[in-house]
Amino acid sequence: MTTPAHQEPRAGARRGLTRREVDRPDSLLDWWHPVGWASDLTDAPRRTVLLGRPLVLWRDRTGTARCLRDLCVHRGTALSLGEVVDGQITCPYHGWRFAGDGRCTTIPQLPADRAVPAGAAVPAFHCEERYGMTWVCLGTPRAGIPAFPEWGAAGFRHAPCPPYTWRTSAARMVENFTDFGHLGWLHDGLLGLRSDLVVPEHRVERTGHELRYSLTMNVPSADGVNDLDSAAGTMTNTYLLSLPHTIHLRSHYPHSGRSRVLFFAAQPVDQDTSVGYCYQSRDFDLAGDDQRYISFQETLAEQDRIVVESQRPEQLPHDIADELHLKFDRVAVEYRKALAEHRPRGPRAPATSRRRAAQPPGCKED
Repeated sequence: MTTPAHQEPRAGARRGLTRREVDRPDSLLDWWHPVGWASDLTDAPRRTVLLGRPLVLWRDRTGTARCLRDLCVHRGTALSLGEVVDGQITCPYHGWRFAGDGRCTTIPQLPADRAVPAGAAVPAFHCEERYGMTWVCLGTPRAGIPAFPEWGAAGFRHAPCPPYTWRTSAARMVENFTDFGHLGWLHDGLLGLRSDLVVPEHRVERTGHELRYSLTMNVPSADGVNDLDSAAGTMTNTYLLSLPHTIHLRSHYPHSGRSRVLFFAAQPVDQDTSVGYCYQSRDFDLAGDDQRYISFQETLAEQDRIVVESQRPEQLPHDIADELHLKFDRVAVEYRKALAEHRPRGPRAPATSRRRAAQPPGCKED
């Protein structure tokens, strides 16, 4: 889905609104983040950006996903412009070759009897594949990759949606899933009705880095995407929000006992740009057309995108007093509190400098 450029002034133009808002990049280093579909990762270099840091990913000779900083230690060239040779990434400028752990294994300009300097290394990062996605952690993982219990379960069909690129922070993107007040208004006829906007009573429970909340609501059939036996009916939505940016939503239809599941994880490209990866999964209509469910999700996402991209500041305010909250905003309030409480205390060095090998004599840290 092509996202048109947003013309509103970006970060800095209205920076006075931010106050203590903000998911600083260094506060998110120790979490797992999705960086793409696993099916898009091959033995050719693939560039992405996570938390403002350029990365290069590829598959080595065993098919294992690898991730390095996309910057050659020699002259700062983007390694993603190079090629993969014998499972290792090769710099396009001078042919230096780096293994999946970041060690330089070959410098063609050195005589055969000269060893590669120990400091000729590029930072390597944790990289795993789960649920058909590639995940990266730039620091030391403080929790596992969020759970998607229906993945691989018998009786479920999973339809991956096109990635959604929005000009907003990942936290703003995810907070949209905590906002029940907009369902009937913005998504009238799809997730609710403007004639029925009172938000049902609900609770939110927080355990560690997870928030759980649910509510039962009346929804329209939405052309059969909601598994109802009439034009409208009841659906119970049960959410698991895993910090910082992952949502698991199970929509249960009491009359049939069947469910539709959404699994959504956001990649914080930088403070003002995010990419969302989403599955529409179901345990009914297993032989049906996936595109119907994908198109449904795309319609919802586009309605949300226009609104969420307009929100200022782009970063989520952690100071609860920065915006007005009502009783039905309790989940959003808990999400902001949880993010604020899980921020690291005190200054922290960038991951790239912490993970660099010692430099050889005469070399300087870049």
